[in-house]
Amino acid sequence: MIRLKESIQVRKNINFVFDYTSDFSRIQEWDPGVISSKAVEPGRTGVGSVYDLKLKFGFFRPKIQYRVVEYQPNAKLVLKGRAESFTAMDTIQFQADNTGTRIDYQVDIEFSGVGKYLEPCLVPILKQTGKDAIQGLERVLDHGTSAPFGREWFRSGSNGLDWLADHAIVPGMLMFSRFGYDLSKRFWTEPKTSLYGKQVVLTGGTSGIGKAAAFKIAEKQAFLTIVARNRKKAEQVQQDIIEKTGNPNVDFLIADLSLMKDIRQAATRLCHTKKKIDVLINNAGALFNERQKTPEGVELTFATDLLGVFYLTMLLKPALARSNGARIISVSSGGMYTQKIDVLDLENRRGEYKGAKAYARAKRGIVILTQIWAQAFRKDGITVHAMHPGWVNTPGIQGALPEFYQGVNKMLRTPEQGADTIVWLAGSARAGQSTGRFWLDRRPHETAVLPGTAESEQERQGLWDQLNAFVSQRLGMPGI
Repeated sequence: MIRLKESIQVRKNINFVFDYTSDFSRIQEWDPGVISSKAVEPGRTGVGSVYDLKLKFGFFRPKIQYRVVEYQPNAKLVLKGRAESFTAMDTIQFQADNTGTRIDYQVDIEFSGVGKYLEPCLVPILKQTGKDAIQGLERVLDHGTSAPFGREWFRSGSNGLDWLADHAIVPGMLMFSRFGYDLSKRFWTEPKTSLYGKQVVLTGGTSGIGKAAAFKIAEKQAFLTIVARNRKKAEQVQQDIIEKTGNPNVDFLIADLSLMKDIRQAATRLCHTKKKIDVLINNAGALFNERQKTPEGVELTFATDLLGVFYLTMLLKPALARSNGARIISVSSGGMYTQKIDVLDLENRRGEYKGAKAYARAKRGIVILTQIWAQAFRKDGITVHAMHPGWVNTPGIQGALPEFYQGVNKMLRTPEQGADTIVWLAGSARAGQSTGRFWLDRRPHETAVLPGTAESEQERQGLWDQLNAFVSQRLGMPGI
């Protein structure tokens, strides 16, 4: 269950405030998340009054029916709402004082099905929604002006599609789905990318998005090295790629990228066998629903999705610097929008462990590292970008988020659609003209849109220091 609590002080007398607020047929005047509300039966509000509401939830328009279950004039109002995938209990208390009326608003929301599984990711979004609603009520009661239509639709430097993709952050929103991909594709005008003769290192290339990217990269006649954990799968993918693309320049390297020892061995071999690396694609990652530790004693999500990416990239930096215009591309996730980095709890020790939250935090860390590397590697001519592939139909999402998969599988992208921006960033002339950006469907996007999710400069430096300390002090690995 998610509980939201807000309080306001208004100058109007309690009689007016209670009468206005208790009439839920007017809620759209002050709650920007409500499109319309209608009383099922006309008449004065009281116990048993019912209201049908249509909500604005990203691209979706869910309906909810509210019933008044407690009605104490000028004191308390309780409404119970029921929708297809969630229930809500709104408790509003009123208290008169010398300056007007105090309103205490509490909402308890409980999801079912897919929504219940994703509750941790929805908390910051719903908190902001609640804050917007109560501020709208205050604005109407004190100033007589209706709540505005959300935030500004168009912002300087981006278009409406970008704004939607950035601010409709509820998992499964249209711009993250295959429909968003199809819509964005209509605006692509750049010629096809070229990777001919480039040395590309790709992690996690034996399934899902990574496998799709591997095929596309090989089709463009690059020299491709896949870093994988499973030898049998790597051999099969290598054979399939060579047969279907006609490109014989595909090899693989076996390493468990959750283990820093394996990463160091793989990086040493790559630096010795490759004269240079033109493109490094950090794609490998996983979501684990149970808290686990690696044999090196590091929490598995952090080790796989953040620490390992950091260590491999830093170790391969000399080989990247030998290239003329190397690129680093790291795969993040739209889920990172919901989380703030916690540099004092990178291993997710505090509170109950939730796999989706730990994964999102690690992916937030990837975006922060991208911006740090962009500045640090600029003098070496290395371009650094992060991207998120949208919501993609992969074995990983089917296994880690089965309820979510069942609910939205018809909207998910194919692995090829998810991999498109990876391949584009690897060879696009336009992508090489900037660095340190976060991409979806070949367009740069904001990295923090929800209040409290952006990191400070101190936290950014703290992440860098913590990652270095993990490698050199805790694990005793050679310095980087």
